[in-house]
Amino acid sequence: MQFNTYTAAGAHVAVWLVNHPAPAAADLAAVLRGYDVHEPAVTADDARALRPWAARLREVLAADTVEDKARRADALLSAADCRPRLVSHGAGLPFHLHYAPARTGLAARVRALTAAGLAHVIDQGEGARLRVCARDGCDVAFLDTSRNGRRAFCSVRCANQVNVASHRRRRRLAASGPARA
Repeated sequence: MQFNTYTAAGAHVAVWLVNHPAPAAADLAAVLRGYDVHEPAVTADDARALRPWAARLREVLAADTVEDKARRADALLSAADCRPRLVSHGAGLPFHLHYAPARTGLAARVRALTAAGLAHVIDQGEGARLRVCARDGCDVAFLDTSRNGRRAFCSVRCANQVNVASHRRRRRLAASGPARA
């Protein structure tokens, strides 16, 4: 699955926030820098302001249907006051979309970025790729970027735990099968 840079940033930052709902300012700044977010100077207040937003982002990823994901993502776009703008960061640099004014506070820019990122994934027909791990007891969110879009688990470890448990269950059932006379 291919994403443009901004879509990848928004969707991946959203997933990161869901999995780190109370981020330290330095950790959030490192993630934002990693996705080339403009001026990611994060304060403790910014990180705190994003905690309720992380819970709303989780609702999108955990929704059962693409329609419900779309409805929730649309509500996030409104809540973030997401308004696309073409921006260049200097003479000769290419224009790209920002979803909040560059001089807006960081928390507002992150809300707009993440809402738009999730909306773009859904708009591209890939809303089913926004998931929460299928292993009981694991609530890790992820964006399935696999080729076929059928990944159900957040990690190989979770997939292995489910597969080993299923294998053991089948062996127990086979061993306790019908008694022969």
